[in-house]
Amino acid sequence: MPSLSLRLPTRWLILACLLLSHFAVLADYSPIRIGVLAYRPKSQTLEQWRPLEELLHQAIPEHEFKVEALNYAELEAGVAERRLDFILTNPGHYVHINYRHGFSTPLGTLINRDNKHASTEFGGVIFSLAEREDLNSLQDMRGKTIAVTSQESLGGFQMQAYETALAGFDLAKSAKLLVTGMPHDAVLAAVLSREADIGLIRTGVIEDLVARGKLNLQLIKIINPQTSPGFKFLSTRLYPEWPFASLPGVNRDLAKTVSGTLLLMGPDIVSGVNGFTIPADYKSVEKLLKTLRITPFDNLPQFTLTDVWRRYPMQMVAISGGILIVLMLSLGLFWSNRHLAAERQRVREQNARLQDSEYRWKFALEGADEGAWDWDIINGEVFFSPRWKSMLGYQPDEFGNTVDSWLENLHPDDKDRVIGKLSDYFENRDPLYWVEFRMRCKDGSYKWILAKGMVVAKTAEGSPQRMLGTHVDISKHKLIEQELQQSHDALLRSNIDLEQFAYSVSHDMRQPLRMVAGHLQFLERNIGKTLSDDEQQNLHFALDGAKRMDAMIVSLLEYSRVGRKTQQKSCVASETIRDEVIKFLEPLVQQTNANLICQGEWPAVYASRDELSRLLQNLLVNALHYRQADQDPQIEVTSAVIDGRWRLSVRDNGIGIDPEQFDRLFQFFSRLNPRSRFEGTGMGLALCRRIVEHHGGKIWVDSAGEGQGSCFTFEIPLTQTPPCDQQHAT
Repeated sequence: MPSLSLRLPTRWLILACLLLSHFAVLADYSPIRIGVLAYRPKSQTLEQWRPLEELLHQAIPEHEFKVEALNYAELEAGVAERRLDFILTNPGHYVHINYRHGFSTPLGTLINRDNKHASTEFGGVIFSLAEREDLNSLQDMRGKTIAVTSQESLGGFQMQAYETALAGFDLAKSAKLLVTGMPHDAVLAAVLSREADIGLIRTGVIEDLVARGKLNLQLIKIINPQTSPGFKFLSTRLYPEWPFASLPGVNRDLAKTVSGTLLLMGPDIVSGVNGFTIPADYKSVEKLLKTLRITPFDNLPQFTLTDVWRRYPMQMVAISGGILIVLMLSLGLFWSNRHLAAERQRVREQNARLQDSEYRWKFALEGADEGAWDWDIINGEVFFSPRWKSMLGYQPDEFGNTVDSWLENLHPDDKDRVIGKLSDYFENRDPLYWVEFRMRCKDGSYKWILAKGMVVAKTAEGSPQRMLGTHVDISKHKLIEQELQQSHDALLRSNIDLEQFAYSVSHDMRQPLRMVAGHLQFLERNIGKTLSDDEQQNLHFALDGAKRMDAMIVSLLEYSRVGRKTQQKSCVASETIRDEVIKFLEPLVQQTNANLICQGEWPAVYASRDELSRLLQNLLVNALHYRQADQDPQIEVTSAVIDGRWRLSVRDNGIGIDPEQFDRLFQFFSRLNPRSRFEGTGMGLALCRRIVEHHGGKIWVDSAGEGQGSCFTFEIPLTQTPPCDQQHAT
């Protein structure tokens, strides 16, 4: 009995462990759920996006994926209850739930396709019956019944409401809204049945209904039509397409793999979609929502003057004191100006003849929108022209005509530089003095000024006595210069991030791909002979696809390494690079019975040695690879130095290129010939373009057409690189 009482709990414990392990296995194999906002019927949305399940499962076989078509409420509930792992929704809805749940940056932005036109943007459409002659503009929408799917719909209401807000009225308060609910087809039905005067839908819906024969375009007209390539029916400005995002807590490796799969997804896998691209900037959508005070921006806090005082008391005191000082200085300047005006009148009367000539010169400057100044260096008096003063917001009788008055309004950070350049000018006796600085205006703001001048009179000892010059307002130029620099810095950072992203994704994808290829090769060796012909063919297709994908990833890795993981630039002898490449390709040249001729001038260039070698190798391999079946390859390599640029051309008698396909040649994974005719990943010429652009050059192709051969040419500047001695080039 004691032994039985001990064995019974043990059996129950073992049974409980087995049940727990069973449920744990079931949990591990629970599908990854993707919530898609259904702005069309749910059945249509599921039919459209179901191929995404298979695509992701093929890329990530350890997980199953399930697409769910949801409306706004269902999608928000799925996010709140953590029943979803990924979502695909409109940008406005994404901004809304992002503020509530703290999403990370989207994994990608949708590339939509309407009427065979691919676009990463979409907009809203405002339409009515064509017979309504009273509805022609945004202002005509006041007081009308307007059909919408929902006020939460970005393309179906908020974009149009933003346009009316810019036109001066609140659409929700100035019209009667008839909410039809999803899909957008219901809005069209309400207008056609005359339940509503106007309908609001997103772009693409009208085109789809017409293509499916469910709408006669003669029945409707577009209000506030906009012109944009690829959008025939458009009433608003364009905004970024739908983002694909992962929920907080989703495994980062899984999210990264899903992102890479989406970015590599080709067209026609999902109906009406050309794939995904890198995440867009959704700040324009946030601006729209903030302007309309739409959730989550419907209760923004107010920032009052009291808040400013509590937060910045010392700054407020300093500003108030500064304003008081400016007022006191202005009052003092006013009385000084009156005195100086009388003195100036006396001087004018004594120098009438000289001033007549000077006025003509100053009048010409005024016509050129430049302010003139005349500085008596000995006594410190300065005459400023009316245009000079109006440039800073002063009246002709304002602003003190002394050097001290001018220095008081000069920006403190610019004083030392301006005075230093003036001293250098006097010391070096240069023909012209010029300097850029900031000058304080009457309203307290600062303007950028370009001052130019020259000494026109000297004392008996040869010291400067009188100086004439001009002032030009260059504030707009400085602002444009600053914006260009900011744009350049932002673009540089973006390029660095994109290169690192491409490298990381490509590197991480090779490991599972090699595992797939290895297991397929194992199956081919062990059970290949037991399979039927069709099964062996399918296994061969799978193994060949894995190898091609690995080759594509390797090409992408090579592309991302250009300028990052390659040798540093140095002076290299192009002739040495040529000889090394030809020696490496000698077996292929002999195999194809090719005649390879090199001629011209081969200079020393400042370049990355391995990148230059890869560039020439790719061009020669292309010439040998894409040859005519009935003739031996004839390849001519010509090198020359033209206008400070090294130009190299590779001409062949190969299969040639249709001139209409030139633009596609240097794009990612671009192939002009079927794989059954020529092998390759389509990344060779894209890598060539990348290398040439890294060296500040350009590359292009010439061909008379198919069967006529082709000539690839690139140029790399020599004048913009450190001087290279031919004898010391490596």
